[in-house]
Amino acid sequence: MAIINHESLDDAIDRALAIGMERPDPRVAAVLLFVQQFADGPNLLFIRRSERVPNHKGQISFPGGGFHVEDGTLEVTALREAWEELQIAPQSLKVLGPLPPTPTIVSNFVIHPFVAVPADPTMGFIYKGDDFEVAEAFHVPLKALLEPAAFRTETWTIGGYSRPAIFYTYQHNVIWGATAFILHNFLRQIRAGLWDILFG
Repeated sequence: MAIINHESLDDAIDRALAIGMERPDPRVAAVLLFVQQFADGPNLLFIRRSERVPNHKGQISFPGGGFHVEDGTLEVTALREAWEELQIAPQSLKVLGPLPPTPTIVSNFVIHPFVAVPADPTMGFIYKGDDFEVAEAFHVPLKALLEPAAFRTETWTIGGYSRPAIFYTYQHNVIWGATAFILHNFLRQIRAGLWDILFG
């Protein structure tokens, strides 16, 4: 099994993200990383986008979307989008905190992620997805995503410079693009012990 040098990879990712943050006039968005406890430990919620949406058809992402002025804050944006896409009520969630913002290259968004857990740990959730935007919702154990076998990287040339492209695979699901960068930063903080609260 190959050993991943996360320190050097993280440096390359940080450089790529810093360059992305310098692009002018980005649109602003927020996403929710919703973590629930199951028998196999903490699981992270993902959605698969439908084939009807104009962008990123069929791709795996987190619930989320663009900031509206009436939201007031990006945290409210993330909660509003989780309600609109999956009918997860904002009052049923406890937001633990933000993750570093992540720029997208093609669509020129800066995405602000927020980590949340159920406000009541005993609460169950039934996701009633927006059929236009969401094809399915599913959970992935965080421990599975932390396994080296779940991760691979490539080097892509975008906009005239080389940058790492990262991929996480769980069963038949491949997570890539901005979602993979957000996930990588989250797992990176987990490895550093910043989210031990999620593992009891």
